[in-house]
Amino acid sequence: MGDLSDTVIAMEGERILIDSLNRRFRVKNTVPLSPTPTTLGIYRKSKPWSVYFSMVATVLPAFFLMYASLFIILGFVESEPVLTLSGAMCSLPLSFLLFRLHRPRIIHVRLATPDESGSKVHALPEGGSLQTPSKTAFSRFIVKEDSILETPPSGQLWLFFSFTIILGLILTSLFLFGETVALGNTMFLLMAIPLWLVGFSLPVLAWWGSSTSSIGMPTKRREAESWLIAGMASAFPAFLFNSLIAPEIIPSSFPNWAVELSILAISAPIFEELFKALAVALFIPTITGPRKGFQIGFTVGLGFALIENFQYIGYSLIGGPLSITITILVRGVGSIPGHAVWTAISGCAIGWMITESDFKSRLTWRAKSAAIGTVDLIESIGIDLDGDGDLSGFDGERRSLQEEAVFIEENTSIGPTWLTEGASASNDPEVDKKQQFFNHGFGISYGSTAIKADLHGIKSPKSIKKALALAISGHALWNGSSYASFAIPQYLGAGDSVSGLVSLIWTVTLILSILAAARSLMNGVKSLES
Repeated sequence: MGDLSDTVIAMEGERILIDSLNRRFRVKNTVPLSPTPTTLGIYRKSKPWSVYFSMVATVLPAFFLMYASLFIILGFVESEPVLTLSGAMCSLPLSFLLFRLHRPRIIHVRLATPDESGSKVHALPEGGSLQTPSKTAFSRFIVKEDSILETPPSGQLWLFFSFTIILGLILTSLFLFGETVALGNTMFLLMAIPLWLVGFSLPVLAWWGSSTSSIGMPTKRREAESWLIAGMASAFPAFLFNSLIAPEIIPSSFPNWAVELSILAISAPIFEELFKALAVALFIPTITGPRKGFQIGFTVGLGFALIENFQYIGYSLIGGPLSITITILVRGVGSIPGHAVWTAISGCAIGWMITESDFKSRLTWRAKSAAIGTVDLIESIGIDLDGDGDLSGFDGERRSLQEEAVFIEENTSIGPTWLTEGASASNDPEVDKKQQFFNHGFGISYGSTAIKADLHGIKSPKSIKKALALAISGHALWNGSSYASFAIPQYLGAGDSVSGLVSLIWTVTLILSILAAARSLMNGVKSLES
């Protein structure tokens, strides 16, 4: 286009460029970003299986990051810099990958609406222009990708899970006859890794989908994934305590069976339930009541179980197809809902705490007061923390508790409405219809119209102390009795076959009990205000 040696401002929103040949070019300015309209509806194609692949892609680096971080801690404890350096070098790429997978997603929306006072040509920020057949008003804005959580239909997930168990049994049967052992070995080598990946992850997704539809609350995918990741993260401190601290606390005079039982029935339930409850507490700003707390707690428990499953089912590969099949079945229908239910009880109690008068206002006010006090303290010793050229302390508005409550209420933002094609999270068509539209600013309960008043179920404790005690007791009963169901017959002189049978019968009893408890608790939480 030549040397554009001169520029003349023509009118608002346009420029005139003049080149060396005195030719004039009229260039429109880019429309600036504007606030997102609250009435906006954004359409997104249904992708129910994408959350599954995201979940698997997350747990793989998260698991190895847990062990890499362990090397860092061991290096500090044992004064081994090589361990610390090795752990740090392995942690960096894994951490980057996790942040990359779950970085906030934003969408640049460009909206052209018919307007006789508008224009047919609109400049685009990356260059070029948009031409419309008729005059339009052009606007653009940035929105977060806050679409609703979708999972594949629960029936479909449980069908795939059943197929996984059947496949494991078929592989096991090939080892029962001499002429098919070679074929069984070959098939197991080919199917071992797929069985492992599907076995540790698919039942978690199945319980995730079942709980989402049963609880009857809309969930943003971004939030649900953060709950799941928090559950995975809570497994790391629990792992450290159970592996490094608990063995040091147990008296050295204890026999091996007493040490194992102490870790399984005392240490693991206490530390795991405490850290999972702390993970739920991280989301207090978004918890609206006991029903929401139950949902977050259930998902956090699933995230914890996902990390555990990865390890337990991976170890079971050593025992062959029968070992991995039994492990997938027991953990898929027993341990996974166990972790979820125990943490959901704690989450429900945290939700009850939230319903106390002005709890969130008090919490926010205290956090801001602490931050303001920190600024005042640092500037009082001569450090200009806020860079305003004086040492007067915090210069912003200092609101009282009552003023903070009014401010929060008046400044609750309302975002766009998301529309998802074919989204379905329940068996009620009316609920499904309402689920398609989700205003993420309010967290509207789309399942409220489908809740029947005659639902009966267990009401979890409102006290956090009682809820934690119940969760720890349930966890301890599961772990301790599972260990005893095999150890006691062995102590009484029974063989491995009898001990294994007794343990299997007791495991089935525990599984049926936890499934009944999960169903009753969900029925109980359905009757709560959302």
